[in-house]
Amino acid sequence: MRKTSRGGRRSAFTLIELLVVIAIIAILIALLLPAVQQAREAARRTQCKNHLKQLGLALHNYHDTYNCFPMGSGRWGGGSGARRHSPHVGLLPYMEQANLFNMIATGGPGAAVNGTTNYWKNTFNPWDNNHKGVRANLPTLKCPSDSDTTVQNPRGKTNYMFSHGDTAWDHNPRWSGNGGRGLRGLFVGGHNSGGRIYVRRIRDVTDGTSNTIAMSERIKAKPGGRSVKEGAISRALAQNQYRGNPAICLTTVDANGQIIGSVGRWAGTRWMDGAPNFTGHTTILGPNSPSCTHTAGDDRDGIQEPSSHHTGGAQVLLTDGSVRFISDSIDTGNTSAASPRFGKSPYGVWGALGSINGNEVLGEF
Repeated sequence: MRKTSRGGRRSAFTLIELLVVIAIIAILIALLLPAVQQAREAARRTQCKNHLKQLGLALHNYHDTYNCFPMGSGRWGGGSGARRHSPHVGLLPYMEQANLFNMIATGGPGAAVNGTTNYWKNTFNPWDNNHKGVRANLPTLKCPSDSDTTVQNPRGKTNYMFSHGDTAWDHNPRWSGNGGRGLRGLFVGGHNSGGRIYVRRIRDVTDGTSNTIAMSERIKAKPGGRSVKEGAISRALAQNQYRGNPAICLTTVDANGQIIGSVGRWAGTRWMDGAPNFTGHTTILGPNSPSCTHTAGDDRDGIQEPSSHHTGGAQVLLTDGSVRFISDSIDTGNTSAASPRFGKSPYGVWGALGSINGNEVLGEF
């Protein structure tokens, strides 16, 4: 029992008692901090999910207007960047960004192609740092769970990528030589040579819109990053290697998850660029798996898997407009099988979610 002074007042705390109180407070903070961090991440994840839902709504409003989804890359009009504008550009008017769209569509709307769609015209490339549209940064295109410390350039960034399906073949075809081998996903490249532009409609998704991925998250590339969680991509393989055996991409990282050899840092660093390394994703190896591309150039095909800082997986937007969280452990089937051209996906449930018409039967995922 604490003694009191002669005047009846309690004496001060001893040093030991003060240290005990400080220790108790430190323990409480240590116990509460993870809970606070988890609550913050839950809020960020919810906001990230809402952004995907907004993009899904924009996709369907675009489809209601033009009876198709935007082409995976391209624009109506010539120029060296004619194959490189991402679907984000076409979606701008449906994301309350009509003024930005009008800034980009300098030539006005393009003519209808086969009576199905209407594209923009312009005279600049999506890597033109001098254009205000290229430099625009839109909060809706970013997931707050991912740091905004990215590869430094003045171009607008994004975390949201368009599905090219379960193939490592050319996602941005020039319509010569590849025989349509990159046409497995909801978004495929377009080419305006001779007025030919390839687009998808809901009726093309015979596997069902609730069984087909439209978009996903992907971590933006970080300066000096060499891992999946830093948005890095391996440049160590040739096209015939990852096309013939996608599992070889798994060998491009060491035991610590760091990429071995040459590294590319492009993911999400140009929201206007439709090249798959910038705004595309595949469904082959599974979320948060390594990604691989060609040794030459930033516009090539390859394996670009979804990634996120959410624990255990990544969020995807299905073609019906719903958003689902996909676990890192989702069934990926035989990842050593060559990239498919027709029929069922060899990459399990994950690959089936990427193909629009593989005739796969899906259960719960």
